[in-house]
Amino acid sequence: MTKQKPLPIRSGNQIQFYTYSLLAANTTQAAEGTVGSPISESSTKIVATTGQYADFINASDLAMDVAIDDPSLLQNLATELNYRLALTLNTLVQLTADAAVGVDATVNIQLANGSYLTANNIRTAAQQLAGVNARPLTKDGYYGGIIHPTVVHDVLNDTSFNGLTDILKRGDEGRSMLMAPVSNDDTITFAGVRFKQTTTAPTATISGNTYYNTYIFADDAIFSVFLGKNPESGEKNYKLMVQEAPSSGSVSDPARQIGG
Repeated sequence: MTKQKPLPIRSGNQIQFYTYSLLAANTTQAAEGTVGSPISESSTKIVATTGQYADFINASDLAMDVAIDDPSLLQNLATELNYRLALTLNTLVQLTADAAVGVDATVNIQLANGSYLTANNIRTAAQQLAGVNARPLTKDGYYGGIIHPTVVHDVLNDTSFNGLTDILKRGDEGRSMLMAPVSNDDTITFAGVRFKQTTTAPTATISGNTYYNTYIFADDAIFSVFLGKNPESGEKNYKLMVQEAPSSGSVSDPARQIGG
């Protein structure tokens, strides 16, 4: 849901974004023979500083010899580290979105206790974004949404007039969608929003009640910095290293017990 911006290698650890203040319409005719006054323009600078996250797992030589993992202990641990990497990136974006919720209060909807997300809420959120001139996230004109599976149930289970199920059941394609398994990547497409469902959509517990956050992203809502040529180059901006302990041992493993 982010707009990736490249930061070339060996160009420092900061990237700066500049935005210009919008100009108002000019409704005053120019007087003939008069030069007039120039327009004063201003800009806002946003600075992002890149950092590094690192983890490692040590597996003893005994653990590698007795593990019943298939295909291998190290390979499965590498898979778990890949999952941790994805979860870290996902959480950083989520926390950034949560911190930015107060930037424009007109595009923040808080549902009352005991209520649930409806098709009308989705329509409202999409049109609120359009009302502040937020551009669509995708090239084909859709905003991007993040939604929890439990909230998907609420939206699809709402049978009120002009609710999503009420609309979908009136066409063969819609009925097929209601019958088929729900796709994670294209869970709901409605009112100009294309949702992805994920259990990483955060929840909050208030007075014993569980509340779910649903997110809708527009273009340039959140930037992510890609350290390298550009996101389309095929390069990776992360590394996963699996290494066997050296046969002669090391200062950190003098007894040569770390097998991987």
